[in-house]
Amino acid sequence: MDIREQVVAVMRGVGFDAGELADDRRLAEDLDIDSTELVEIVVALEQHFGIGIDAEAEGGFTVFGDLVECVGRLLSAGSTVRG
Repeated sequence: MDIREQVVAVMRGVGFDAGELADDRRLAEDLDIDSTELVEIVVALEQHFGIGIDAEAEGGFTVFGDLVECVGRLLSAGSTVRG
């Protein structure tokens, strides 16, 4: 299972349908994710992948693909970034 598939699996675990998770889908406008839900998603991703994500240091997340890219970058760097 690649990183994108794992991120989709985590998102399904917090209530999203895999079919709505295209990389260009905007988190707030298209997926109706508010700041509280985004925190829940980030925590779920951190727990699943064993990483720390600082959304502010990442410049925030606008589209679903941003989440996938961030996770992939942190895993390939082998780093844990906490804010």
